[in-house]
Formats: sequence, structure tokens, C-alpha cells
Amino acid sequence: MSKSEPRYLTIYNHLKAQITAGTLTANEQLPTELQLAKAFNVSRITSKRALTELESQGLIYRKQGSGSFVQPTVQAAASKQILLVLPFPTDAGLGDYASGVSAAASKYHYQAVTMDPSSFFQLSTLEIQQNYAGVIYLPQDLYQEAEQLFKLKLAQVPIVILDKTLPELALPVVSADNFSGGQIATNHLIELGHQQILFYAQRNQTVLPSSVYERYFGYLQSLHQHQLNPVAALADLPKLNQYSASDWLTFLKDQNITAIVVENDLIAIKLMNELRQVDNQIWQQLSIVGFDNIQAASLTYPTLTTIAQDFKGMGKKAVDLLLDAPTTAETIRLPVQLITRDSTRPWQPASKED
Repeated sequence: MSKSEPRYLTIYNHLKAQITAGTLTANEQLPTELQLAKAFNVSRITSKRALTELESQGLIYRKQGSGSFVQPTVQAAASKQILLVLPFPTDAGLGDYASGVSAAASKYHYQAVTMDPSSFFQLSTLEIQQNYAGVIYLPQDLYQEAEQLFKLKLAQVPIVILDKTLPELALPVVSADNFSGGQIATNHLIELGHQQILFYAQRNQTVLPSSVYERYFGYLQSLHQHQLNPVAALADLPKLNQYSASDWLTFLKDQNITAIVVENDLIAIKLMNELRQVDNQIWQQLSIVGFDNIQAASLTYPTLTTIAQDFKGMGKKAVDLLLDAPTTAETIRLPVQLITRDSTRPWQPASKED
């Protein structure tokens, strides 16, 4: 037993393991509160709490004056949980998928459980099958994680992927309409009079996430429709990642760049802060658009224009798909919305002093 594990949880886990393994069978009577208290050297209040928790999870039922018994539908009850796997469950930079998953799970009388990938991949396939109705997975690097996910698919574990796609996996996906998002962001800047527009992503990896490619292609589509050319190709991004803030200012000036579409809000805010440290007037001439509409986007200076994704809606849709059609390898894309703030403004020609 872990030193930090509550004592009632030791009893709960012990009995749950026996029930799910079939050691305790349907309608079999469990030890009484007093018997459990003596066996585990705890108070009767502690043993009662363990039984109450088992009952709340649908693992047992209780008869007045008779005791506690294993629920006949225990296998179904044990899987009345949906597992949501998030790279950084407490990171404010991630969208609020969890609220949508939790709300939709409750509608179906399921419980949503959140876990990080490291803990998730330590679970055996059998543990996942026994304890969860399915998995909703937000990848950090889908190309690296694909093999493990495909093995779970082969074991017929229902899985829905959030945000990113990899067609070879043939798994259902729920994401934002990133292509349209790239178009909308670029169109907004063009409507403000900007023509030299850069798309920027922190390309630290050989392959970018599919969501970033989709945003970039939407950016290219918008430029093409307006007979404009991209300022830099994706192959140029590693060089930009090495730039200091002063290098960035020189690059922007040499290329006459007046606007930037950035892969997400976190990178956009980081870039804004770095540029402002060397030129606090930069936002008089440079416009910037992010993606995601995280909370920090409305708090930074200047407040960030961004493309809002419906994270809660994606969470809800993922639960629907998981429970209704978990073997259908379709991709559902939810609409996005432009949120206009102070970081974008009409283009103005640079003064002679500049």
C-alpha cells in the first residue's frame, strides 16, 4: 500500500480487483463492515466508506439487514468509465476538452476519468478493456504514439483521437476545421490591407502535427485566392526558430512583413513578448493572429486576435462518436471562429523615419 493512499481505498481496490477478476461472483455476499475493519485493521467507518464507494461505482448492491453483494452486471458497471488522455492535464495552454467530455459522458451515465499518456501506456490492454468503455486520446506527437494506439485498436479497444489525424491508423477523429481556420486568419489580415504575411510555427521536429499543416494549407489557399505569395516556406522555419528578437526585427523589416499567422496562441504570445522587449512600438506596424483562444489570449498585451476552437464541443462529439460508432474511421471537423482583438490593425505604410 502506498503511504499516501487512503486506507479505505486499499479495501476498495482489493475488493474491486476480486470482483473484476471474477474471484467474487455475481450476487456473492461480501464480508461485513465489521469483518473488513478487523481484516484490514481499520475503523468500521473506513470499511463502510469502501463499501459505499463500491456501491456508487455500480460494483455491488446492498440489502437492508442482509449485507453487500456483487452486482450481477458488474462487467458492464466496471466499464462505465470513459478514459480521456491528455498530454498535460493541468496545462492552461490546452483547450478545455475535459468539460465537454465530462458533460457528454454524464448524459450517457458514464464517468469521465482523465490521465496523462505516461500513466496510460503503463496500463495493460486487459486493464483498459475491463475498466473503460473506451479511450479519447489527445496526442502530443501522434507519429510517435501511433504504434501503441494501433495495438490497442487491434485489441478492439474503442478509441477516438482529438485534434490530429493520421489516416493510416484508420481511427475516428474529432478536430477543429483547421484548414478553414488558416483561411479565416489570413483573409482577416488581407482585408486589413496586409500583403506580406508570414506563417510561423516552431518547427522543432521533422514532421509538424497534422493540425498545423492544415492551418498552413489554409493560409496558402487564402494567399492564392488573393494572388499573393507566401513570405517563407515551411523549410525555412528551423532557421527562424534560432533567431533572437533582434534577428526577428531585422528579418521582418528586410522582408517587409507586416503580419504573421502563428500556429497557436502560446507561440504567438511568446513571440509577441520577445519582440516587445526590443521594440515596444512594434505593434503599431505588425499584426499577429494566433489559434486556440486560450485564456491568456485576452490577457496579454496587446490582446491577441485568434481563431477560437470549440474545445468543449469537440469533447462532446468525441464521446458521441466513441459510444455510437467507435469503429467508424471518420474525421469530424467542427467550425472555428475569428476572435478579433488588439493585435491586428489596418496596414499602414512605414514612415520615412522607420
